[in-house]
Amino acid sequence: MKPTAKALLLLALLLPAIAFAGPPLQGFWQTTDLGGPVPLGRYTEGWTAGGGALLAGTTFNAASWDGVSLGSSWRYTCAVEGADGVLISDTVNGMGFGTRTWLKTFSGGTVWLSGTGPWANGEPQYTGTILSYVEYETVTYVAGSPIAATTNVSATATIDGYDEVCLGFTVGNGAKIGDTSGGTPPANYPALLASDCSPTAPYGAWWNFAQMTLYIDSCTVSAENASWGAVKSLYR
Repeated sequence: MKPTAKALLLLALLLPAIAFAGPPLQGFWQTTDLGGPVPLGRYTEGWTAGGGALLAGTTFNAASWDGVSLGSSWRYTCAVEGADGVLISDTVNGMGFGTRTWLKTFSGGTVWLSGTGPWANGEPQYTGTILSYVEYETVTYVAGSPIAATTNVSATATIDGYDEVCLGFTVGNGAKIGDTSGGTPPANYPALLASDCSPTAPYGAWWNFAQMTLYIDSCTVSAENASWGAVKSLYR
């Protein structure tokens, strides 16, 4: 076979694969606890000496968990809390019983989606940059002592190479499992990150994620409006 013919044959074989790769499919998918196909998640918040979960410099690290593999479906990592959390609700009474809720805003960070997820469309993986990340952390107090903490999250991100679509996700129920005041993170939790994204934070907390919805849509709506719309929907 002549070299030209070989080149044309090779191009013909490659064209279907090239044409098949594209942006992630648009839609929304929920975690398995809500009847969807997306694995649940785990995440950590790391900080250095003098820091804390509600203080500037806290850095998060989140990944899917299917009971066997950590981070095989989705990951988002290394957004940093830019300022101390803002107390927006306080129901703790004179006896020390009630809840307090803080608004925490993070910036920076990246996302990763497996190319085999329900959004799959020919790419081996999808990466992007976090545009916004807002977290509401509610701490429950009994007799003045914190006994539990939960979170609600809303975030948006870009998809590298595909400016026409944006990624968003909400978490309806994050539950704190423990922190370094009582030991070290168990196996199969993301590493505790310092603000430079290195896995060197000496202090932190670890959480489980549930009731998560991940959505991919066109970017015709501004990221800020999309993010705040999702946040408000959690509290209707």
